[in-house]
Amino acid sequence: MVRYKFKFSELEIKHIVMALMALTLAFSFILFRTEIFSGNISDVVHSFPSYFLQSLVAVGIGFILHEMGHKFVAQKYGLWAEFRAWPAGLLLAVGLALFSRGGFVFAAPGAVMISPMQKTKYGYAIRMLKPEDGGKIAIVGSVINVMLAVIFAALSFATGFKIFQISAQVNAWLALFNQIPVSLLDGAKVFSWSKGILFGFFMVCIALFGLTVLL
Repeated sequence: MVRYKFKFSELEIKHIVMALMALTLAFSFILFRTEIFSGNISDVVHSFPSYFLQSLVAVGIGFILHEMGHKFVAQKYGLWAEFRAWPAGLLLAVGLALFSRGGFVFAAPGAVMISPMQKTKYGYAIRMLKPEDGGKIAIVGSVINVMLAVIFAALSFATGFKIFQISAQVNAWLALFNQIPVSLLDGAKVFSWSKGILFGFFMVCIALFGLTVLL
């Protein structure tokens, strides 16, 4: 079997950038909700580039590594895998964060699309994924976010820098949100693979998110 190379298309890069910008804007409303929704307009306009940049740093690492985790594992199985932004998800991410006045973010602006087409030395063939394979592809993104959240939490505790606390909280939320077992989210695929693994990991994500809020 011939493995797909770990690479990106121009279209995929455009979709990653669109999703990243939308998610960063949404998290700006969440992470700086007091400053944005309680401050005067002139101060908000003046400070918003700083809020956006801090959110970009916090969100960018977690979001990109989350999606690339899905992509890499899928390609390790010999499958075609590329990220695609979801227009409705982009609008929901920004719209809900704005209209809830920083109370909630829909952290699913897109997903890694996976095709069962598999390249072989004889051409192409259909490879049907087992629930275990699909579950492993689905959970790896949140596992990466959990690892990042722990690292950033430790850095926040050691240094007291707010950017590390923000990054820890963002990654913990990305891990938790994506493991909700509903259609379109990773948790649904993990649920199909193993209800026990989903429940145990989901509890870890809840506990970790709670800890990052208290940092």
